[in-house]
Amino acid sequence: MAKVKSPVKKLLKLRMIDCDINSFMELARITGIDYQRLNKRLVDPHSFTVFELLALEETLHLTDEDLLNLIKG
Repeated sequence: MAKVKSPVKKLLKLRMIDCDINSFMELARITGIDYQRLNKRLVDPHSFTVFELLALEETLHLTDEDLLNLIKG
């Protein structure tokens, strides 16, 4: 059975493509979020901190709707 990607991971991946960011490792470096912490947040989106969401928003130019979807998981 195929593994299902989380909607949060899909959303971030789409925005990363728009911003020419090739990997979550690169996203972590640009945002200043530790790579392991970012992976942990992707599994449990409810654990994102405000500062992490702000860093993602600034880097990926997330809309208000995107942010709400991130928070909802």
